[in-house]
Amino acid sequence: MKGERTVPGPVSILMPVCNEADIIEDVIEEWVQDVFRYLPEGSEFLFDDGASTDGTREILGRMSEKYPFIQVRYNDTKDGFAAAARRLYLAAQCPWVFFTDSDGQYVASEFWKLVPFANEFSVVHGAKIGRQDAFARKAASAVFNYIARVVFDVHYSDINSAFRLVKREVVRELLPTIRCMPTLLNAELLLRAELNNYAIKQVRVMHRRRKFGVSRGLPSNRFLWECVKAYRGLLELKSEFRV
Repeated sequence: MKGERTVPGPVSILMPVCNEADIIEDVIEEWVQDVFRYLPEGSEFLFDDGASTDGTREILGRMSEKYPFIQVRYNDTKDGFAAAARRLYLAAQCPWVFFTDSDGQYVASEFWKLVPFANEFSVVHGAKIGRQDAFARKAASAVFNYIARVVFDVHYSDINSAFRLVKREVVRELLPTIRCMPTLLNAELLLRAELNNYAIKQVRVMHRRRKFGVSRGLPSNRFLWECVKAYRGLLELKSEFRV
């Protein structure tokens, strides 16, 4: 077990959060106990709160007092998941960056499935096993992933998954170029890493049902339109790299 928990350097754990008061304390405790306490000295745990109004901010404040390594960025404008993700990626200071959701659907201990590949790969991508989401979301994701595999001739099964360990230098190089799929920032980041010939390893990770609420990754009133924009973004990205 000791070898499996050997990370090649300090890690920035990144989590966007918005209105997750019912679950966020449990999520933080799970990640602290199962992951963070084993990370090298100098690691950090960063949150970006997107104008939460349900008590999430107060819980984050209390948890940051309990665990001084937790840093929270508070935003008064609810500008969405992708904007929060971009801010977190830019704020990360450690040589390794780990990004995930704050809703408790990803299992913290699955982080250690990614670690053994960190020395050999620049991006270790966690693809969900048995995605536990509503049918419409799973169907849209399946179509998006199929189109992406055909357009780019890649094998990834869950391109927009929010569970990945990435070298900070890769994030810093690619993040300024992301423009084709602003809502699906993580998907474009993975595809650009592929198109720029970074070494990428896909690892299967568990996914569980939400205990409370519904996914906020894409607003329901804009879901179909955002799907159309995502498909257009795939074609735009392909055109950018066409020789």
